[in-house]
Amino acid sequence: MALAHDRTFPVVDELSGLFADRGIRRGSTIGVTGDAAVSLAVALTIGVARSGGWVVAVGLPFVGSMAASELGAELSRWAFIDRPGNQAGDVVHALATSVDLILVGPDIKLRADHGRKIVARMRERGTSVIAVGNPRPFHSRADVSLRIKRAAWTGIGSGHGRLISRRVEVEAMGRGANASPRRQLLWLPDGKGRLSIIDQSDGVKNSSRLIRAENKKVFSELTEPALRAS
Repeated sequence: MALAHDRTFPVVDELSGLFADRGIRRGSTIGVTGDAAVSLAVALTIGVARSGGWVVAVGLPFVGSMAASELGAELSRWAFIDRPGNQAGDVVHALATSVDLILVGPDIKLRADHGRKIVARMRERGTSVIAVGNPRPFHSRADVSLRIKRAAWTGIGSGHGRLISRRVEVEAMGRGANASPRRQLLWLPDGKGRLSIIDQSDGVKNSSRLIRAENKKVFSELTEPALRAS
């Protein structure tokens, strides 16, 4: 496994402030929830892959490779297991011995006893898991929970136009050193399709009308459009 000598996996500067150790502790579980959960999970892999680590996405067939690449993901260091079916537990358990970071989709269901075995293997081998859309992966609370409290697209004015960028507020909470809440405002993506920090003094004064996540009827049609498979 790559990066075995490090205590943490690196994350890009834009996300490092969400973690007490400025990175993902090896062997930990990360729960990512909210309307931009897939995009945030992909962004969390950027530093790992750039440093030579391997990333596997299990049960995430709707991740679009083009948008993920534009966001900064190094897809040459990725593998995809879109539909593991009833073998999901065995697949994740096996991956915990051979890769650095595993992304697990929201529809992956594991028995409690299988989940405990996977967590034990992760701790032993230093593999970390990012559970997308699941705050309690493996039937236990995640070591760090990242919740997208607010999400809003810009670019649609007067009922027409194209989505350009998405403004998100991320809240991080967890165990131990990560117990204190941390927050970050991000463009996910920005106007160039990348991840970037929002200058809070700028706010949204230059934005077109915002499509807010609270408007479920509208936003349900717009959630994660850039990362849907083509």
